[in-house]
Amino acid sequence: MKFISLLPTEANNNYQGLKFALWFFYLYLALVAFRSFTHMFAQDAGLNSIASIIIFPEVNNLNPNTVIYLIGSLWGGSQIVVLFISIIILIKYKSLLSLAWLVFVFDNILRIITMTIHNLDPDYLTSTAPGGLVGTSVMLFVTLLMFFISTIERKQK
Repeated sequence: MKFISLLPTEANNNYQGLKFALWFFYLYLALVAFRSFTHMFAQDAGLNSIASIIIFPEVNNLNPNTVIYLIGSLWGGSQIVVLFISIIILIKYKSLLSLAWLVFVFDNILRIITMTIHNLDPDYLTSTAPGGLVGTSVMLFVTLLMFFISTIERKQK
């Protein structure tokens, strides 16, 4: 079994790895697109409607949810930038697919670290969030597996 380079000498559209990692990347980006656009454009940045975070009461005529939604939207903007770069890789630079998978591996690792450091007490949630620690751990496994699969050079016919 041969492996392709994580950083090829030339970035081009000639992906030498297993096609499964490429096709699964399209599916993964659909999930990333949904998540990114929800965080950016939903009124609550998806924090109440999807992540199940409670709506906080006003304090001294100030609504803390406004700040929370702003931060969630900024996060969505950052995710859209990563999505845009990933789409460019799919269109023009498929030889960088393994590197793109590695970016998503680190994204999931950092999410898990963040959720561990800033763990929300169940009192802050109305139900179990789909992107919580369990869901992110599953996505870490998936992205790690896809990263390794993407580095395996396919046999040329």
